[in-house]
Amino acid sequence: MRWRIVLAAVALPVIVGAQGLRISGVTTMQFVELRPLEIDSIPLASVPGTGEWRTAADGVPAICAPGSNYCQVEQSGSRVSALPVLQDITVAGWGWVQGLSFHGDFRARTQFGGDSAFLFPRAGDHFDVVDGYAQLDRASWSGRLGRQWVTGGLGAYAFDGGDAVWHGEAFTFEGWTGRALVGGLDEPYTSAQLAAVDNLAPQQTGYVFGARARYRPDALSAASLTYQRILVADRSGLYSERLALDGSTRRFGIAFDGSGTYDFATGAWDEGLLRASTGGERAVGYSVELRHSRPYFELWTIWGAFSPVGFDEERATIDWHPHASQFSYAFHGAYRKYAETNAGISLRTDGWRAGADVSWRGPGTVSASGSYDVDIGSGAASTDARAGLRWNPASDVSFGADASVTQSIYEFRVGTGRIYGLAGDVAKPVRPDVELTADLGIYQHVLTDGAPGPNWTQRRASVRLEWMLGRDPGMPDKGP
Repeated sequence: MRWRIVLAAVALPVIVGAQGLRISGVTTMQFVELRPLEIDSIPLASVPGTGEWRTAADGVPAICAPGSNYCQVEQSGSRVSALPVLQDITVAGWGWVQGLSFHGDFRARTQFGGDSAFLFPRAGDHFDVVDGYAQLDRASWSGRLGRQWVTGGLGAYAFDGGDAVWHGEAFTFEGWTGRALVGGLDEPYTSAQLAAVDNLAPQQTGYVFGARARYRPDALSAASLTYQRILVADRSGLYSERLALDGSTRRFGIAFDGSGTYDFATGAWDEGLLRASTGGERAVGYSVELRHSRPYFELWTIWGAFSPVGFDEERATIDWHPHASQFSYAFHGAYRKYAETNAGISLRTDGWRAGADVSWRGPGTVSASGSYDVDIGSGAASTDARAGLRWNPASDVSFGADASVTQSIYEFRVGTGRIYGLAGDVAKPVRPDVELTADLGIYQHVLTDGAPGPNWTQRRASVRLEWMLGRDPGMPDKGP
């Protein structure tokens, strides 16, 4: 926490001293409600069957330890709620020195009211520097220093350090190094947040070294090669070492894309994709793709030792936009084959998914959309149906309504029940640089056929205020 405050305290005065300054923010307050799982016990005599693993009369799984007169069950408790509040601030400054700019994203969070027993995730972590860096741009190169992101074929990685890019006519070379942060957490490997959720959290921080080469021979083609290595601080081992390949081109009215990621630690390709698609101004667009996917885990976590199983998938989509019609349609379908588990038990080795979307843009200010998706896999299945309506009665206000039905078997323990949802939202600019958005959702969980599972019935609401101070650097000054 201390170093974050120091970084913000040093960066902000420099940014404020710039000739151009823009500050924007998003203030969000939410109301979140749920029924947490609680461990309880019921008399052994009330649970039919024999053995340690049984099912109670209401369908809830029960564990009956040998020699005990009671069985242990997990059931939904009373409703609890939380009121998390997030404040995101983005600061950009430029003009102090030619080509020099500053950028920072800061997040503050807390929790108001609600139930003391329900602490919203990370509500106790009150301040984060999401990124904060200085950037210097020249004709043939640029450089960044500070907390920043690198995105590409390997995903998104944050680190504290430096990044340099050299721009050529057809080639671009980039390199970066610094202290690595955990993906998705923006915290060092030794952070308390990571240790709180993993019993075998890393004991040392990590240092990242990465490089990327891009090649763009013409306006229709591009390719890149990315390599990244994250070392343990004392150089005794690796947290990860990966390679990514990406390429795309457009020929004969067809866009061809390909990508892949290779894990040096396991000697396996984690992801691979080949896709061909049409679209643009055509009334009908097609897309076909081949995908290979295998779960990836960094070397500090034990989950990779369980030999995660991947799958190969073929997918096709059709987008239809009839001329002079208010409707547009999209259809997709896919079939996948799972690798052998060698688990000693018989498991499903294939799966499929399919779905359709329809959109309608009515006369004037009304539009609507609907979708249906089904996904059948190994050990889990889900179906989702959604419908939405949006109305813009005036240029500065809009209303929206959404209805949904979700069914997920086993994977999220919804059982054979369904969750019915109804939500609405309204958005209205308060001033040219201030906009207010509010939404409310009610979700009702209905179990069927005596299926076990927790009760997911809940209400959710949020209020979001977006605001901006200062001018847009891409727009000219309006003058006095």
